[in-house]
Amino acid sequence: MNQEPKTGAPEKYDEFKVPEGYTLDTEVATEAGKLFKDANLSQATAQKLVDFYVSKTNEAFRQPYEAYEALRSDWREKARAHPEIRGDFDRVLSTVAKAIDSVGDAGLASEFRQVMDMTGAGDHPAFIRMFYKLASQLTEGRPVTGNGPAKAGQADPTRGRPVTAAQALYPTLPSGA
Repeated sequence: MNQEPKTGAPEKYDEFKVPEGYTLDTEVATEAGKLFKDANLSQATAQKLVDFYVSKTNEAFRQPYEAYEALRSDWREKARAHPEIRGDFDRVLSTVAKAIDSVGDAGLASEFRQVMDMTGAGDHPAFIRMFYKLASQLTEGRPVTGNGPAKAGQADPTRGRPVTAAQALYPTLPSGA
C-alpha cells in the first residue's frame, strides 16, 4: 500500500491550489491553515481537505441554480401542455408580447421583461394563461373570413321588388294588394 509518510505540519503552508476561476477566501484559508497546523497535517493532506472543501462549495453553489432551472423548465413544459395553450404556444407568447408593447413605454416594457426573465415568473403556466387572457382583450384579433352574404339578408328573386316600405321591412307578410 502506497501511503504518504506522516511528516507533520510545515512551518507555513504553501498557497493551496484551487481550480481555475475559483478563489479561496483569504480568511477561510487562514483559519483552515491554523486548524491544519493544530491537527499536524502535512501540506499534501491539507491540500486534500482544501480540494474536498472546494468541490463541496462548488456543488452547494450549483444546486440552487440547477433546481431553479429545472423548476422553470417544468413550468414551461406545463404551460405548453395546458389545454388552453397546447399547440398555440408561439401565438400565445406573441399576443402577450403585443400587449406588453402596447403599454407605450418601451423602457417599462423592457424592464418588465427583464424582471420576468430574472425571476422566472414569466415561465409559470398561471402567469402565461392570465396574461394571455388579459392580452386577448387588449390586442387586435385575427381577420375574420366570411362565406359570402347571409341568406337571410338577401331578397327573394322570385318575389320582385317591394312596392311599399312595409313590404321592404316585412317581406313575408301578405300584402293587401
